[in-house]
Amino acid sequence: MKQLKLGFNEINLLGDYEAAEVIDEGKFKYKTMHHSWSDTLSDDGKKLIYHEYTYDTDQCMDFENWVHINKKGLDRAAFKWFCMYLKAIERKDRLEKFKRLLNDVKIPFEEGDWQSIDKDCERNKSN
Repeated sequence: MKQLKLGFNEINLLGDYEAAEVIDEGKFKYKTMHHSWSDTLSDDGKKLIYHEYTYDTDQCMDFENWVHINKKGLDRAAFKWFCMYLKAIERKDRLEKFKRLLNDVKIPFEEGDWQSIDKDCERNKSN
């Protein structure tokens, strides 16, 4: 029987990203209220993406906010600099302060948000 070779060293664990870093993540529980979050900064080669994702909420909703920054004209160190900046800000103010910084230094960006219903959560609540 021929041995199967797995090329784990060839797999890019970052997926389609050149770089990715978790800025903050965690869980919050208080009495019956709870949610989890993950904030990341990633580089897909053409743009930097700051992404805030809140999930596992009591309302069975997932919330996403993101900022896309075109890398054209940015220094190669922009990713690391933005990581340091974002990690130094409290989460509740992070997105707005980051957008204000980008506006102040005249770095154009696109922003968006998304809300979705967690169907598994809804099913579990009804059972």
